[in-house]
Amino acid sequence: MKFNSLSLIWRNSAFTAFLLARMAGMFATQIQAVVIGWQVYALTNNAMSLAYVGLAQFIPMLILLLPAGDLIDRYARKKILSLSLIIAAVCAGALWYLSANIEGNANSLRGIYAVLVLFGCSRAFSGPSVQSLLPQIVPREQLAQAIATNSVVMRAASIGGPLLGGILYGIGGGVLTYAVCAACFLLAIFCLIPVTTLYAEPRSTDAGSMFQRFNIGIKFIFSRPIIIGSISLDLVAVLLGGVV
Repeated sequence: MKFNSLSLIWRNSAFTAFLLARMAGMFATQIQAVVIGWQVYALTNNAMSLAYVGLAQFIPMLILLLPAGDLIDRYARKKILSLSLIIAAVCAGALWYLSANIEGNANSLRGIYAVLVLFGCSRAFSGPSVQSLLPQIVPREQLAQAIATNSVVMRAASIGGPLLGGILYGIGGGVLTYAVCAACFLLAIFCLIPVTTLYAEPRSTDAGSMFQRFNIGIKFIFSRPIIIGSISLDLVAVLLGGVV
């Protein structure tokens, strides 16, 4: 039965297109992260500048945490994800331009950090939207197999992305690598076009405020021990195990 369900997933063209979009977006993000780190350190020879690279992306993600989640729950997730990927492609193009016209001193970092702030804004919306889009693409009885398949592919992309980024940077520097990143983001946008959300639930008509809806979500999490346990475990892993 599980084999048949998995076979049906691969026959689902919307799921296949979604998987290709996620893989292209993940490759672009991982490649870009490697190149930015190398390039910034080459400009400054200062490890603290790498901390500012992360901070420039983290601050907008933190500020947009609540509004992004609320919008994604109330509006079409596919459209939000597509817009986020468009902004990410624009950021990759801006980094390509900066890399092609780099001055070779610390003043060049201002433009890079500004682009990273915008990229952090796009990630604030793309992360939760792409994670919550899958249940709208496949039926509930195939969701477990779809999540497992998606997880394997994303793990492969997260490992292969930095490898490919290092190779590309070694061959053609930032100009070549950022061009590849922009192409991957555009490919992800193109792959999202045929994705259909046949299993999306009706949009919420709740007239309450964003903070009221947030409180309802918090109450739900604490009423389900398995959810609060999973979230807490993931929180500890991200905070303590994600240091580069």
